[in-house]
Amino acid sequence: MGITIHYTFMTWDPLTVANTVRIVAEEAGKAGYGYERVAEDTWAFYAKTIVPIHDVKDFKGTLEYLAERYGGFRAVDRPIDEFPENPPFPYVVLDYPEDDSYMYATPWVSWPRRDYEYGVPTRIEGVIVDPPMVNGKPTAESFAILFYKIGRYYICNGFCKTQPFTYEEVEPNIGYHVWICSVLRRIADSSIMWYHVYINDEAGYYETMDVSKIQESFAASSRFIWAFGSMLQDIADRVDSSLSVEVAGTHSVKEMKRKLKETYVEDAEEPEEHGYERQTTLDEFGGGENE
Repeated sequence: MGITIHYTFMTWDPLTVANTVRIVAEEAGKAGYGYERVAEDTWAFYAKTIVPIHDVKDFKGTLEYLAERYGGFRAVDRPIDEFPENPPFPYVVLDYPEDDSYMYATPWVSWPRRDYEYGVPTRIEGVIVDPPMVNGKPTAESFAILFYKIGRYYICNGFCKTQPFTYEEVEPNIGYHVWICSVLRRIADSSIMWYHVYINDEAGYYETMDVSKIQESFAASSRFIWAFGSMLQDIADRVDSSLSVEVAGTHSVKEMKRKLKETYVEDAEEPEEHGYERQTTLDEFGGGENE
C-alpha cells in the first residue's frame, strides 16, 4: 500500500543507458541517499495476466495502458514466449484461455535472479537507491533504475512506493517523492535517443510540481491503511490479545493505538489543540489544521 510512481524507459543507445545510471548515482550522492551499482546476468521473460472481459471499457483501458506504458502492443492469436526483434514487445490474445477472457503479456526481468524454464538470457545493469531511514527503519521502497536488453533495445520498467506511516516519516517521504520525480524528469530530458518514456505519479506531483498533491495523497492513503489495519487488529484482539498486526512489515498497529491513547487528552475541553491527531494515528499529516 502506498503512493506509487511508475516509469518505463526504452532506448537502443547504450550511451543513454550509461548516462542514465550516472545521473541517478550522481543525484543520490547529492541528496545523501545510499546507493548500489548493479550488474548481473539474468533472464528476461513475459509476465502474463489473464483477465475476464466483464466490461468493454476495462478491456479498452488495458489497451490504453499498454500503449501508454510501452509505446504499443501486438495483437496475436496465441500466447508466445519468444520476444520479437523490435518493439512493441507487449501482446494481447483475445478469447484466451476461454471465450470472454483475454491475456496480455509484458516484458519483465528476473530480479533478484532466478532460473526459469523459459525466457531469454540478458544482463541487468543499473543502480538501486536506498530510501530515507527513520528510527533505523526504511520509510519507503528502494528506487531502482535497472536496464535489461531485449534484442538491441534496453528497457527499464519499474515502480517505487512512497508512504509515511508515522508523523516522523512524513517530511522524509515527501522529500524522497520529490527527489524521485526530479530524477525521472532529468532522465527523460537527458537524451534524444529514447524510443519511449512513460512516467506516472499517482500523487500527481510529477505533472504539477505541487507538493500539496503529495500531502493529500499520503493523507488519503494513510486513512485507508489505518482503518484497515485497525479493523484487522480489533479482530486479532478478539482472538488472541498477543497478536499484533503490522503495516509495511515494520509498524505495529497495536503500538500505534497504544500511543494514540497516551496522547489523547480526554479531559481537555478542546483536545484537538493538544496535538493528539499528529501522525502516530495515521490519519492527519502534520496535525492537519490543528498544527
